[in-house]
Amino acid sequence: MDAIRTLSTLGRAAREEAGAKTGQPLVRKVRQPLARVVCVVPPQSAGSSVPLLLDLLAAELNVKRVELATSADALVTLEAKPNFRTLGKKFGKSTPAAAQAVAALSSEQLRGFEAGEPLEITVDGAARAIDVDDLTIVRRASGDLVVSERGGYFAAIDPVLTPELRAEGIVREVVSAVQRMRKDAGLAVSDRIRLAVDGTPELLGAVREYRDHVAAEVLAREISIGEGKTREYTTAQPLDLDGIDGSIALTRIS
Repeated sequence: MDAIRTLSTLGRAAREEAGAKTGQPLVRKVRQPLARVVCVVPPQSAGSSVPLLLDLLAAELNVKRVELATSADALVTLEAKPNFRTLGKKFGKSTPAAAQAVAALSSEQLRGFEAGEPLEITVDGAARAIDVDDLTIVRRASGDLVVSERGGYFAAIDPVLTPELRAEGIVREVVSAVQRMRKDAGLAVSDRIRLAVDGTPELLGAVREYRDHVAAEVLAREISIGEGKTREYTTAQPLDLDGIDGSIALTRIS
């Protein structure tokens, strides 16, 4: 469970970063389903019960599937940023060449260095050892995945929103808004309602696709979609889902 909690925390952090990078605020919201998360656990946890708890992690992060990778090699590439101050003490006038050699180190070399393997660079025909202070290792995500890592744990979120995922996320937001309206209106948990939804074509299309699901979740016996009837209901409010504008309204029925 500790591993699952760590991966969940990293996954949420990756969602936040993905929302900022892609300009899609919906990605940040856990109510928005995503396609997958790729996870890596340290070797000491690889043989544990983590694979048995992946359904729990999928539910926590609201992703369709969780994939376990054996290493983070396919998720991130490592780059070395040379420290000119410490390199200057070792290489003197050859410092620019040394910095270029450090920057050219491969991901494989840097992973070995992080694991404690010795690292050398050759400048002007002479090989010299590189110390921890001589460089800073920077991690960059590969492809579309957005990666968060800590202590050997990695969670890489796929931020791509297909139309199907986007529609499902919109509907979850609508259901949440209606549930809040029910509560604010003082409705009992068992009260049935009539519901009206108006707004953008994307909003209306999503609600039409998931009409039965919405009706079951909010106890709506009738749903009016895009018929301009929200003013005829006792409770109404605007709806703004990160640029997807609309309105919802409801009336209690006996």
